[in-house]
Amino acid sequence: MKQNMFAKYLIWIAEIFTEAKSFEANPILGNRLLNRLGLHVIRLIMARLITAFRRWILSWNISSAHRREFRHKGYLHISNVLPPELFKRLQDEGEHCWPEIRAFIQGDTTTRIAFLDQEALKQLPAARMLCESSSIRDLLTYVASTAIRPWPHFLRVCNRGGEVNDDPQKHFHSDTFHPTMKAWLFLEDVTADKGPFQYVEGSHRLTLKRLCWEYRQSIQGRQLNERYAARGSLRIAESELASLDLLHIQTFDVPANTLVIADTSGFHRRGEAAAGSSRLSVYFSSRLNPYIPFPLPDFEPINRFAEKQVAKQVASTTTRATSNE
Repeated sequence: MKQNMFAKYLIWIAEIFTEAKSFEANPILGNRLLNRLGLHVIRLIMARLITAFRRWILSWNISSAHRREFRHKGYLHISNVLPPELFKRLQDEGEHCWPEIRAFIQGDTTTRIAFLDQEALKQLPAARMLCESSSIRDLLTYVASTAIRPWPHFLRVCNRGGEVNDDPQKHFHSDTFHPTMKAWLFLEDVTADKGPFQYVEGSHRLTLKRLCWEYRQSIQGRQLNERYAARGSLRIAESELASLDLLHIQTFDVPANTLVIADTSGFHRRGEAAAGSSRLSVYFSSRLNPYIPFPLPDFEPINRFAEKQVAKQVASTTTRATSNE
């Protein structure tokens, strides 16, 4: 028993230097005294500094306009990303050519997702061309601060399942304590009644007020009332945003063929949606250890390893869904 506890503590200590975020699951990360002494704040600052350095290394092939937009807003918003012919083929694949479909329900929202690994992309030429586009990939890896392959999915978000008003993604939140990347290439028009993505402009920046807010949250840690917050995805009420000098909420009700890339350590949420509505996109994500000092290279064994981990995560958090669900 003592040996088991010793091994657990070694793991919990090691997780301080990883992307682990849960105050609830790790009694060291959630320790009130350690967080009063600044453990969470130190992890936060170090992760931001290292990420900024990694982004600087990857910034050489990003336009100065895109760098300025991202630094100021925390996201990139690019219209008409793909040529019309390629986009039409990608739309067709997104509508009709999914590989294995999986789904999960959060409140009144059902999310249907298909991870596009390399085997799947061999059967989806338009999706493969999108993923191989150097101009798009450069933007994704810059925000992600790593050169490894971003993780693509087909994603359809449907307002049709579960309990009304119990979708945790419809509350402003930060995914984790360190910078991360999520992106959506919308395959159809996103209108205001389809639950558009919303982002609090500038909330990715670590200002003094944000740092103090994070410090207070970390002291509560395991006692935070919202279970996702106790697991490290902190929540904030819309009425609190002004106290952090966060004054603008950007709602992405955008036309098809629009790409949005965001640092989801900033506050964001899924907007309210009309019953029966849905939106379809190609979704990318990337979340790695924030303390690795240099960008991981675009090296196939690393890509393959990361791909397997993402496939396992998707399988563990979803259930199989039929194509006509």
